[in-house]
Amino acid sequence: MSSVIHLEDCASPTFRLFGRRLKDRRRDLGMTQGAICERTGISVPYISSVERAQANPTLETIEKLAGAVGLEPWVMIRPSETASDR
Repeated sequence: MSSVIHLEDCASPTFRLFGRRLKDRRRDLGMTQGAICERTGISVPYISSVERAQANPTLETIEKLAGAVGLEPWVMIRPSETASDR
């Protein structure tokens, strides 16, 4: 019996949460990944990987990405009581 393992299943819950919140906030602000790239110098493919929880960003990268969407890093990774963030 063969089982398929998806990269997003291997990512830590914190990275999945950060990526989902980054994407949601970026979209809420009407920003593209290209706009985030321009603000941070982080490549569009890497931003995409972070949003899909397929990257393991450093604390410095987390700070840059959170700042680009106007939030503090701790807000982006703090667990929430809402079911949509679990």
